[in-house]
Amino acid sequence: MNVELSRTKQWFRLKAVIPVVIVVLAVAAAFSLIATSPRAAKAPPAPAAPAVSVDVFEKSSQQVTVSVMGTVMAAREINLKSRVAGEVVSASDAYVPGGMFAKGEVILRIDVKDYELTLREIKAEVTEAEYNLKVEQGYQNVAGREWDLLRESSGGTEEEAELALRKPHLEKAVADLEAARAKLDQARLDLERTVITAPFAAVVKDKSVDAGAMVSAQDALATLVCTDEFWVQASIPVDRLGWITLPNGDKPGSAATIINADGRTRREGRVIRLLPALEDEGRMARILISIPDPLNLTGEPGVHPLLLGSYVTVLVDGGRVDGGIAIPRSAFRDNGRIWVVSEDGTLDIRTVIPAWRDTQSVILTQGLEEGEQLVLSSLSAPVQGMALSAAGVLSRSGATGGTESMNTQSEEGEAHE
Repeated sequence: MNVELSRTKQWFRLKAVIPVVIVVLAVAAAFSLIATSPRAAKAPPAPAAPAVSVDVFEKSSQQVTVSVMGTVMAAREINLKSRVAGEVVSASDAYVPGGMFAKGEVILRIDVKDYELTLREIKAEVTEAEYNLKVEQGYQNVAGREWDLLRESSGGTEEEAELALRKPHLEKAVADLEAARAKLDQARLDLERTVITAPFAAVVKDKSVDAGAMVSAQDALATLVCTDEFWVQASIPVDRLGWITLPNGDKPGSAATIINADGRTRREGRVIRLLPALEDEGRMARILISIPDPLNLTGEPGVHPLLLGSYVTVLVDGGRVDGGIAIPRSAFRDNGRIWVVSEDGTLDIRTVIPAWRDTQSVILTQGLEEGEQLVLSSLSAPVQGMALSAAGVLSRSGATGGTESMNTQSEEGEAHE
């Protein structure tokens, strides 16, 4: 009986455990099915097309302006020297640095007393020489009659005839008179040279003497600069020379605008010459620009004088490029490329050769057509054919032209990009 009771207890225990085991196995099977079931892969989101700023342009005649730097210099400068010696007895009130003189105006006067005395002495010498010539001519008449009588009686050689007729005496008298007259001309010239005048319209750059000073011939008196014209000597990259017109016969050189460092002084001039040698250091070409009336002596309102030694910017007219499109310099990428949004909205990277470029703009005559969308903004990793989202289209004629605004030293480096 005890054995049966023990079996009965074991049965009840087993009956209670079996459901628990079944539940645990079911849960384990469920987790196993979930863990091993196939999963659908997530599709990556489609990349968004980068938004870029674009612009469209039209073809037009583009003005090219070559910007160069230069220094104002005198077109005509002389060291005024005395032609005679003596004491400076008077000086013009304008005989100071910056003083102005018209052509022929008196600057200095040298004491004339010695030269007037010399002139009177030489006039007396001329009178004496004229007297001696007349006396000798009288001797000639007497000697001629005597020679005629002698020749009839005894004849004579040609040499004897010249001596008898006093030809050497006559020649000496004539020569003495010519020498005296030459000395008279020199004395008059020296007297005139005691008055020092301006050889042209000039401004005094500096002076060397004052009234009361003793000067010798060839002593420096002043440095004069012609006020009719100044020059600007400007440096220009050799590859820019093709845009500059040099004067040829009746054809003038390129027009130029000269701008002082203050930005207010603007004067007009023209290219007059190309210097034959390059700069020693920069290996750049040099041109001369002529500026008429640089000190504004005509009194034109609102025009400031242009001073010698000024470092100026010169904008030289380089002509026009017909049928060109002027794009911003920033839209001209490295290696001569531009970015264009194609009709299908993708990036088209093009290599172009500009007709002109500077730091402000680039003029294209090929590689970009009217109405095409040019990318103005930057792309971190541009790839041919990548999708783009164009924004900010603004139609313009591109008539800004090509105007440099930097010095020629940096522009020379840019020209070889």
